[in-house]
Amino acid sequence: MRKSTKKRRGHSRYYLIFALVLLCLTATFIGIYYLLINLSWFNIERIQVRGNQYIQESTVLDLSKSCLGQNLVALDTKPLLDSLKGIARIDKVTIHKRLMHSLLIRITERQGFLYIKSAEGNLYPIDHNGIVLEKTGLFHSEDLPMVQSFLPDKKLKPGSVLSQAPIVKIIATHKCIVADYPEFGQYISEYYVMDDVVHFIDARYGTRVIVSDDNIRKQLERYMFVQDNGGIDRNSVIDLRFKNQVVVKAGN
Repeated sequence: MRKSTKKRRGHSRYYLIFALVLLCLTATFIGIYYLLINLSWFNIERIQVRGNQYIQESTVLDLSKSCLGQNLVALDTKPLLDSLKGIARIDKVTIHKRLMHSLLIRITERQGFLYIKSAEGNLYPIDHNGIVLEKTGLFHSEDLPMVQSFLPDKKLKPGSVLSQAPIVKIIATHKCIVADYPEFGQYISEYYVMDDVVHFIDARYGTRVIVSDDNIRKQLERYMFVQDNGGIDRNSVIDLRFKNQVVVKAGN
C-alpha cells in the first residue's frame, strides 16, 4: 500500500511540472503576441492587388484603405473580405499578410459570357450562371454575343441572377456551342428566341442559325461548308436540327 501511494505522488509531481511549463509557454506566447500587435514596425503601409482584369484597382483600394496604418498581426481581414465579395465581378478573393507591413489582395474574376441589352439600350455582362456583372466600360476587351432582353435597367443590378426562360435557354445553347466548338463563338453576334426556339446571328454573313443539342460541332461544320460554297442569302434562316441536312428558310 505504501509503494502504491508513493508511485501516485511521483506521477502527480510530473503532471504539476508539465502544467507549469505549459502555463509559462502560454504566457510567453501571449506576451509576444501583445508585443507584436503594439509594434509600429508591423503597421500596414502598402496594399497590392493582383489578378484583376476588369475590376479597377482603385475600386479595391478604396474598400481596403481603412486597413492602412493598422497593425498587420492584429488585423481582422473578414470585414474586408465581406466588402470585396460584394462586388459581383469577384468570384474568389484571398488576402495575404506580408511581413513587415503590406497586404496582398489576390482576386479571381467572373468572366463575361454574354451581354444582356436592357430596354433602355444599355449592355450588361453576365457570366455563364446568369449572374449580372458590373459594367466596366471595357467592351472592346470582352467580345461577347448580345441578348436582347427587354428588361429595364433596374432589373439588371450587379449580383442578381437572371432566371427568365428565354435567357436561360440562350445561356444553355451558348454553353453547348463554346464547349463543342469554341472557335465558332467569335462569329456569333447576337442571340434571340422566337417561337420558343433559340436563334443566333452569324456576324460574318448576317444569317440566322438554329442548332440542336446533338453534336453541335458537326452541325456547324456542315453549315460553314454550305455557307462557303452555297451563296446563302443574308436574310435566310438556317435550320440545322435535321440530321445531315442544312435547311435554308426565307427570312423576314
